[in-house]
Amino acid sequence: MILPLFEKYPTLEKRLPWTSLANWPTPVQKLENLSNAVGYPNIWIKHDDKSSEFYGGNKVRKLEFLLADAQKKGFKWIVTYGGIGTNHGLATTIHAGRLGIKTALVLIRQPLTDHVQENLLLDRHFGAEIHYASSTLVGGFQTAGIYLRHGMVYFVPPGGSSTLGSLGYVNAALELKKQVDAGLLPEPEYIFCALGSKGTMAGLLLGTKLAGMKTKVVGVRVAELWITKPENIFRLANCMVALLRKYDRSVPALKFTMEDVHVTHDFFGGEYGRVTPAGKAAMALMRETEKIKLELTYTAKTVAGMLDFVQRHPELKNSPVLYWHTYNAVDFTNVLLEDHDYTKLPETVQWCFQENLVPCLGAEEDSAGEK
Repeated sequence: MILPLFEKYPTLEKRLPWTSLANWPTPVQKLENLSNAVGYPNIWIKHDDKSSEFYGGNKVRKLEFLLADAQKKGFKWIVTYGGIGTNHGLATTIHAGRLGIKTALVLIRQPLTDHVQENLLLDRHFGAEIHYASSTLVGGFQTAGIYLRHGMVYFVPPGGSSTLGSLGYVNAALELKKQVDAGLLPEPEYIFCALGSKGTMAGLLLGTKLAGMKTKVVGVRVAELWITKPENIFRLANCMVALLRKYDRSVPALKFTMEDVHVTHDFFGGEYGRVTPAGKAAMALMRETEKIKLELTYTAKTVAGMLDFVQRHPELKNSPVLYWHTYNAVDFTNVLLEDHDYTKLPETVQWCFQENLVPCLGAEEDSAGEK
């Protein structure tokens, strides 16, 4: 398999680290039922949730570059960061494990949901070394201890959103352009994606330009402003341009500014991971109309932002819009049913299970009188 990025710029294939972890391209689909329900007949989805049978979602695209780099340099351990329910941390643990690399997670507090509990249980099941950081200072000490314990450790930033990792979404945009050219969908007027660690949005911003698309990328903010400021997004895109041109001077010397960055801030909810009424409504609507599963930290807020946008902009005149689905579609219910003893987790995170929230475990916990 040759990535669209390498097809367009062949020199990069020999100079950038990359390993195949997933099945590309991910499918596109018109959301007929959702479109009918909201009265906007041209809503599409890009199914990155189906990117891998091991663990899907948007992190896989980034990890194909990052884990290849770690493997090439001989690292046996990775350290990365996120909230206690981090999808990125779980994706890294699973895919790094496939390559024989172990993962240490440094986790910070976020509001508790069933999704948070599930991911903590799955982190342990798939072999993550879990460290809870009650503050930034503690996180620093935890990281230092990981380096002392394991020696050579490869650093992966939150969300995998480094200059190298975010190239996964430059390639994703070029993949989408091939699907447009093949007649699988019209060129979107807008792409809506979750804006958290910013790598997905920055990569799509650059990738759509390299693909010659007129599409505008809209990030629906789901994380704190200091992470998601527009200047952070266009600077990351510019860093990716510099990296690509370092290895292939035929890559255009694009320069992004504030004017290129489109962000909606209205669906964040005031705290990372906080459940919002708009997110819950969007999640229920997507489930009822399309049988597609969202979660409340990223994807439900993104869909809520997209639906609000199309309903407030009649001047769009039913132009095609695309929701980029970044959640994982692999069902781990059987894993959780077989291996859900939270007391095997470090004591520092067992407080997350003072109340059972995981639906698939509810009946068992109720019968044991432990809820």
